[in-house]
Amino acid sequence: MPEILSQSQIDSLLNSLTQGTEVLDVPEVGDTKVKEYDFRSPKLFTREQIKLVHSIYENYAKLLSSHITATLQTYAHVEIVEVEEQKYYEFNNALPDSVLAGIIDFSDDERDEDLAIIDISKDIGFCAIDRLLGGVGQSLEIDREYTEIELVLLDNFIRGMVRLMKNVWSDYLEVTPELKKIETNSRILQGISADDNVVIVVMNIQLNETQGIINLCISGDTLERIFKKRSAQTRRNIRKEDPETEAQRRSKIIKEISKTELEIVGVLGTVEVPLKELMDLEVGDTIKLDKPVDSLIDLVIEDVTWFRGQMGVFRKKKASVIRESIKRRSDPEYDRKHE
Repeated sequence: MPEILSQSQIDSLLNSLTQGTEVLDVPEVGDTKVKEYDFRSPKLFTREQIKLVHSIYENYAKLLSSHITATLQTYAHVEIVEVEEQKYYEFNNALPDSVLAGIIDFSDDERDEDLAIIDISKDIGFCAIDRLLGGVGQSLEIDREYTEIELVLLDNFIRGMVRLMKNVWSDYLEVTPELKKIETNSRILQGISADDNVVIVVMNIQLNETQGIINLCISGDTLERIFKKRSAQTRRNIRKEDPETEAQRRSKIIKEISKTELEIVGVLGTVEVPLKELMDLEVGDTIKLDKPVDSLIDLVIEDVTWFRGQMGVFRKKKASVIRESIKRRSDPEYDRKHE
């Protein structure tokens, strides 16, 4: 940035204002690249997270080059161009009407969907079809929709590409990406809202003499859940590696939990009676419980029986002496007795 204006510069500025001229000798700002930032649409991911995605898919590009070369038995080279965060509608509006897009689900839970979209240039699609059908894999300038047979061939081709993503993510987190379906119309791509943040991974691909682009659009919600799982896994690994830290953590949790107030209820016994008899009960009636008079009572905490005790009196108030402690399956002692 320029320094504070000198007195001569201030005088020149005042003179220019009075005379209507623009004579001002101010140090010039260097050629600085300025990137606009929309504060109304803040970014979801930090620079470190974007770098992590870049690193993952940089490895993916290398694996993909080998995979395509082996599948098509011809030269293929894939390299990553950029990784950026933007709104989904910006990505979708940049796509032509006719596309070759695969819908990917990163979730292994049928109830949830962690979606991503892989878009492959049409030139690359037709070049791959030519090679799969025995051609030389030449550059084809074709402007038409894919046939059903071609889509079946491309479905199998793209599934192999999607399965590779599991390998590059395995060093960071266990994910199971799966190709759900292929769409050829960009205007009916569903699953991601227009205003959702997405991360776009742009890769350049060369197949023989054909150049093209592979775009991977990952939903912001999908990436957020992946990063949360990774953070949780990292914390678990740290606790496993440091027993002393884990012991301190447990001690702190127990200390905080011990301040919680719980209600203890002594249950003398229970009985089931028809509603009619219950409505006919009067003062002085006797209800027979399901326990002998000298049996222990149940001491219940939050609807769960934890102890059994004996009724008595302590300082002129009714009380119960704990006689038995009920072992639960979650107790370490229970596990040792039943091993």
